[in-house]
Amino acid sequence: MKKWLIATTVIATLLVAGACGNAKDNETTESKQTATNTTDHITKTVNNIDMKIGTIKTTESPKKDTNMVSIDISLLNNDNAPVGVGAIDFKIKSGGKTYTVYPQGNNFGDEFKPNETLKGKAYYELPNTIKEGTLVYQPQTKEEASWQIQIPAAK
Repeated sequence: MKKWLIATTVIATLLVAGACGNAKDNETTESKQTATNTTDHITKTVNNIDMKIGTIKTTESPKKDTNMVSIDISLLNNDNAPVGVGAIDFKIKSGGKTYTVYPQGNNFGDEFKPNETLKGKAYYELPNTIKEGTLVYQPQTKEEASWQIQIPAAK
């Protein structure tokens, strides 16, 4: 009985150790496919909301000749009332075309109270030939702020 218990414990320990040791390979593969651009962008204020663009990352898309681009965005509400902002209010313009957020992406969007910060990512599916463009904040029909951005190539 003791031998059976010891054998079962040893086998369970080996299975747990083997399952934990496999995560490093997946991490390495993903890091090879991601390129990052950490250019410091100017904070712009629109309707009492401070808008800051952060890190831009590019990964290969499953679709041919396209990349997935994520842009970190941070917003601070300086107004005296709650406001709502989402990734859908941001567009990328490049080469005479306008690109909206990727609808299946985990895009940010919420209403946030005065003096609160909303942080999140906006995801775009872009042709892999696009290297630069203009990120535009356009909640309605009028462009209210814009940033020149460099889009890193996926590796």
